[in-house]
Amino acid sequence: MKKILKTLAIASFAVTSIASAALADPFYMIAQIQIDDQQKYFDEYGQAVFPIVMGTGAKVLVATPAVEKLEGEWPGNWTVVIEFPSEKAALDDWYNSDAYTEVRKLRMSTTSLGNLVIAPGFAPPKQ
Repeated sequence: MKKILKTLAIASFAVTSIASAALADPFYMIAQIQIDDQQKYFDEYGQAVFPIVMGTGAKVLVATPAVEKLEGEWPGNWTVVIEFPSEKAALDDWYNSDAYTEVRKLRMSTTSLGNLVIAPGFAPPKQ
């Protein structure tokens, strides 16, 4: 009986954890970057960062040099938007992780501009 209760408790915890993660509000990383050495950026930084980002459960929504400015200034030659499943995934599992701390140096060495922000997804006001 103890074994069954323990198994049920573990299963309940796992289901609760999965449900909580699924209900977490997404966070978005938006970047404007000026890539100066595209070969090194994609060969070194791109190869190193992609598994870290994907390991957080994130989705790359936009990664392109082709943007159409409608208003104002839009510096840089690349725009990137990544959807992370939560703020923790964006900050702890990616940006502030030990793995990315090292990889970030590659980004800095191949770019001359890096505007990065994270923002929560839009939640419409309750009516």
